Amino acid sequence: MQLPESIKQILDDNLSGSVTLLKRLMVALENELLNPETNDTVFIGYIEAIRSKMEMFTVIRHFCDELILSHNISSSQYPNNYFEFINEYKDFWERVPQQLLNNLQKVDDIKDKTVMLHSNSGTIREVFRLFAEESARVNIFQTLSAPAEEGRIQAHDLANMGYDVTLIADALSAEKMKQTQMLILGADQIRQRTIINKTGSLQMVLAAQEFNVPVVVLTESRKLLDFKDDERAFRDKKRNPDEVLKEIRHPHLTAENLYFEEIPKYYINHIITEKSVMDADDI
Repeated sequence: MQLPESIKQILDDNLSGSVTLLKRLMVALENELLNPETNDTVFIGYIEAIRSKMEMFTVIRHFCDELILSHNISSSQYPNNYFEFINEYKDFWERVPQQLLNNLQKVDDIKDKTVMLHSNSGTIREVFRLFAEESARVNIFQTLSAPAEEGRIQAHDLANMGYDVTLIADALSAEKMKQTQMLILGADQIRQRTIINKTGSLQMVLAAQEFNVPVVVLTESRKLLDFKDDERAFRDKKRNPDEVLKEIRHPHLTAENLYFEEIPKYYINHIITEKSVMDADDI
């Protein structure tokens, strides 16, 4: 299936979090629904191709599965059936950041505290945007998040919200953990025994253990992996080594580049979704 260029560009974005990617995908899909050359069969082909390519991103898989399962309607109702689905889906999940913030505040009041964040999470940014509207002050250590360094984007957005942000190299996270009151991570998948998140998360969690800093995973319930899918061992695919090598070239030099890794749940204090606050062992 040949995807439209507008969709391909979104799928090739390695800087944005899965929630941000999905928001952009929904806009691109709505534009395709307006394309007279796109019929219902072609549109579903796009959805299936997106799901296959973005299998790692549970949020995008959730959207694709819900659309296919809930709106397998006759072609006579195309494209209105899919416009309706996308609008309802957006409306439901746009309410989630406020519910996440409410549940985070049940765990701890982070106002005037120092927290550490990693990578670039649309969910976490939206929660902190709402917190900023309450005139809450939080000091933030934001990791650079190698190799794509998408932490720069999140750091800039948080600073624009009014937070005091210090951008740090990933290797500095253990040293700065001594000054941190909470480590907040997002998640790309919540599995039965582990969470999957951006590489570098595990070293931060281990540093938090060493310095008795609570670890909170702030995520949406649609990132909980169906445990029948959880039986497969996790292994991230190898990414472009040039992101690590940059301009260095030598016949005896190679690089390994992975984007995601597993973090055992027993290192995590709370997993917070819009539905509830859970100890990691509760899932």
